[in-house]
Amino acid sequence: MLFSFFRGLRRRRLAKQPMPAAWEPLIESRLPFTEGYAPDELQRFRLHLKVFALEKDWVGVHGLVVTDEMKVIISGAAARLARNLDLDVYEALRSMVIYPAAFQQPEGGEVRLGEAHRWGQVILSWDSVKAGLANPSDGRDTAVHELAHVLDAAAGVFDGTPTLHRVADYQAWAKAFSVAFEALRERPHRHVLRPYGATNEAEFFAVATEAFFEKPLQLRSKAPELYAELKRYYRVDPARRITGA
Repeated sequence: MLFSFFRGLRRRRLAKQPMPAAWEPLIESRLPFTEGYAPDELQRFRLHLKVFALEKDWVGVHGLVVTDEMKVIISGAAARLARNLDLDVYEALRSMVIYPAAFQQPEGGEVRLGEAHRWGQVILSWDSVKAGLANPSDGRDTAVHELAHVLDAAAGVFDGTPTLHRVADYQAWAKAFSVAFEALRERPHRHVLRPYGATNEAEFFAVATEAFFEKPLQLRSKAPELYAELKRYYRVDPARRITGA
């Protein structure tokens, strides 16, 4: 609790710092999804991006040097999700570890594009992060996916349910998510969400978050109750931004 208090103080100090000048052109050129943000929303987005980038420890491996571009793009993914949430929503996340490409953990296992861990670490493939930006409407974005896991595990467990805003929200959330999860499991290749979301509830939430931000019109049309709960949690309505309704 004491550590959280001091981290909060540090976070508020970081929030008051000016945006580094070198980041300004990167935000404009590398984060096209911010086009159309209202001025107050863009201000909140920039605040979240700045604090995330300044607060987290950035570690490059396999010879990769973490650049301002990498920090801005990955922090932009974090801010995209959290721009209307509390500034401390990524409190448990301490470090961002960046590999140049797909990676395999030292102990072996399958090749990975990203991982989120309970001990406050996210691992990303830089190639995969760039691919997510290059294809902004395919429902696949590794940075968004892994950061959604961080939000999911805010209470210490990956279970597909982040900390919702009100106790009253949990019942509707559970109903909408269970219906959509079972539908995906039954017809994984005929659903608006990609089949990987049927792995378990945690992956379902991360995959649903990718679709919410990258395929909002399809998600709202095919799974309206799921879309409504994600809209309530993230406090944004990306489908409305596209259609105006």
